Amino acid sequence: MKRHVLVAGVFILVLALAAGCGGDDDDTPSPTATSAAPAPTATTGGAATQPPSGEGDAEAGKALAQANCITCHSIDGSTLVGPTWKGLYGSQVQLESGETVTADADYIHESIVDPNAKVHKGFPPIMPTFNGILNDAQIADIIAYIKTLQ
Repeated sequence: MKRHVLVAGVFILVLALAAGCGGDDDDTPSPTATSAAPAPTATTGGAATQPPSGEGDAEAGKALAQANCITCHSIDGSTLVGPTWKGLYGSQVQLESGETVTADADYIHESIVDPNAKVHKGFPPIMPTFNGILNDAQIADIIAYIKTLQ
């Protein structure tokens, strides 16, 4: 009986998180109960396979982040469902595996296309992949934006 109550409580918590991840007051559908993270919404995607070789456009990255990322990642240091982006670029990130990595372009790119590869310690592995949703140039734009958030 206690186990059923616990499972029901966790289910309700997930639903509450999903309801809270609606983002701005637009017509974007809310995520389903199976995911606490919003569905990616970029409209011009493509397979993202490699870390960016060039610099991206921070303004374009800001627009992409507003459409896809800021529901779960803050830009002001506050804690949301995912880690904040403020001060992220170049910082040392502790992973659930016990490793510590530098949050450089390679790490951020990998986190966008394969979010479960290196999970940030203290955060649930619920981020959806953006592989096939965002292309390498768009990911470079997001990384350029993250660099500005120091």
